[in-house]
Order: sequence, then structure tokens, then C-alpha cells
Amino acid sequence: MKGLVIVSHGLLAAGMLDSAKLFLGSELPQVKACCLKADDSPEAFGDQIQQAIDEVNTGEGAIVFADLFGGTPFNQTLPLLSDQIDCIAGINFAMLLEYLSKRTFEEVNLPSIVQGGQQNIIEAKGYLSTLTLDDDD
Repeated sequence: MKGLVIVSHGLLAAGMLDSAKLFLGSELPQVKACCLKADDSPEAFGDQIQQAIDEVNTGEGAIVFADLFGGTPFNQTLPLLSDQIDCIAGINFAMLLEYLSKRTFEEVNLPSIVQGGQQNIIEAKGYLSTLTLDDDD
């Protein structure tokens, strides 16, 4: 099973991990959150990400989910990418839950995780306007 590191500005990564535990249980192996604080240097944060990857990678690799494309958490992950280390930027909660629920049982296809995250971005009023009510109700 590949490890997972969630990286973000502020406490978003820790909050997403905490919320995932409500759905999947408190024991989520090989998962770490790295939260960039205002006084962290980019280099020190990159070291923190590397350490987290090392902790969750038990030989099968790791995936980093970053909060924002082009932000410091993402940028500090780029030099760490390799044949065993991947990164997805622009994480949302649906993506996180899908990845965590699948990774134990199957090889996870990263493009499908991205597609699933995109499909879970919905503008509520537009969605509701597409629904039709049965006249018999």
C-alpha cells in the first residue's frame, strides 16, 4: 500500500485528515499531514514533507496530496517526485476519501481520483435546476 502525505497552507491538511477519520475510523495507517505555518521557511517545510514521506513509505511509494497548485506545499513537493513518489495538487475531500478507501484493496489510478474530485465539485442551484420533479408526487 502506498503511503499518503497531505500538505497544505495552515491547518487544512490536519483538518482533512481528522475529518476522514470520521468516515474511515481513527486508525489510518501510513498517512501524515504537513501544515505550513506562517513562520516556516519553504526549505524547512520541504524537509518536513520529506520526513513525512519517509515515514509513510514502507517500500511501495507514497502520494502527496497538495492543497493548491503553485503554492509552497506543492512547490516543495516537486523536487521530491520520483518513480515511487507522486503528487496531486488541488485536493478536495471527495478525492481524499476515495483514495483512502481504495488504496488498501487495489492499485489506485491517480487520474480517476482527480476525475472523481472534479465530479464532486457542484454548484448547488445549478444542480437543483437540472432535477425534474415527477408530476405524480
